Amino acid sequence: MTFRLPDFLTTLDFDKTALWFLGILGFSLSFSPALVSISLGFILLLFLLERRYKARLALVAGQPLSYIALALVALHILGFLWTSDTDMAGQTFSRGWKFLLIPFFMMYVRRENVPFLLAAFLLGMVLSELTSYLLWLGVIAPFGKATDAIPSPFMSYPYYTIYASLTAALLVHFLLFDRPKDRWRLLAVIGFLVAVLVNLSITGGRGGQVGFFVLLFVLLMMYFGRRWLNGVVTFVLASALLFYSAYQFILVFQERADLAIEEVMHFEEGGQNSSVGIRIALNINYFNAFLEAPLFGHGTGSYLDAYARANERSAYQTHITQHHNMYLVMLVQFGLLGGTLFMAMFGYMLWQGWHSTDALRAFRVAFPIFWLTVMWVNWYLYSHHTFYAFLFLTSILYTPGPSKENHAT
Repeated sequence: MTFRLPDFLTTLDFDKTALWFLGILGFSLSFSPALVSISLGFILLLFLLERRYKARLALVAGQPLSYIALALVALHILGFLWTSDTDMAGQTFSRGWKFLLIPFFMMYVRRENVPFLLAAFLLGMVLSELTSYLLWLGVIAPFGKATDAIPSPFMSYPYYTIYASLTAALLVHFLLFDRPKDRWRLLAVIGFLVAVLVNLSITGGRGGQVGFFVLLFVLLMMYFGRRWLNGVVTFVLASALLFYSAYQFILVFQERADLAIEEVMHFEEGGQNSSVGIRIALNINYFNAFLEAPLFGHGTGSYLDAYARANERSAYQTHITQHHNMYLVMLVQFGLLGGTLFMAMFGYMLWQGWHSTDALRAFRVAFPIFWLTVMWVNWYLYSHHTFYAFLFLTSILYTPGPSKENHAT
């Protein structure tokens, strides 16, 4: 007996329905992991019910990112063969398999859908920003991850500032390359940008703050093109103004900036108990662990065991409280093989962004450079909130996206 779809499913527009669920996913990224999971579940259900697997897969067969994502997942599976910790390997694979969501999301994205999906992401950030300001102003009491000093309720502040910096960069991009012609829309974009920049300063995540300046630099250089000197001067003036304003008027920003400088200047053997000191010590110890198995690494999830051995012999002994370097986590697990594959993903994103010709070209170039910068200080592509932001934005920015008339035909 063959399975027959219910009548209402035979007339369902799977493309449009999946797009709406993808929009809900993008909208909820910054405040509701549960809604993200529910939306993802519905998209997967649509994929199974439609039963047009070959047609869907054909849509992303020409996108090299699909094969890189598949190779990264395959490497996480193969790494079980030589891991020293199968339990941690399983936990790590529960993160690593999500690279497959890049081609999966791409199957439902057309080029004309990109503005809608970016708008959904930004609309969700409006809600997050509003909540953060209500906390900061004392209108509502701290809840979730928020404290009296850090108004970031929906996720830890190092991850929230990643969202804030990407949001601010998207708004800067719109002002430079796709400026609204309507005066009120223009004022709304400028007002939202100012609000996000202030929020970026008060939520305290230095990785996201540095990441924004990287995004700003790339966008300005792309905007001025051959007039690169104008871009450099504009960046220096803009960044100096932003830094000075935040330092003078936002106490949290001032304290964390001073602390970072102090900790870098006074780092020495035995001084790795500070925030910056821990990061430096972790990098040293992780790198020594990588040198023990440089070609293929220690296996999936083996970074804790390998680190523990290197830490015992190190003059900079420190316990892992957070894995502060995505590159070294990948290198320790999969060696140069995994590191090369990981970097190939960002290399192709840069190549595709540079050779694109539409209004989002500059942001497509800036986006991978942003991640290449911030991953030095955190394992953002193994952390739920930031990994999903990366997956969602990558899938819509670099989709091969056929137009409506030949989509899923």
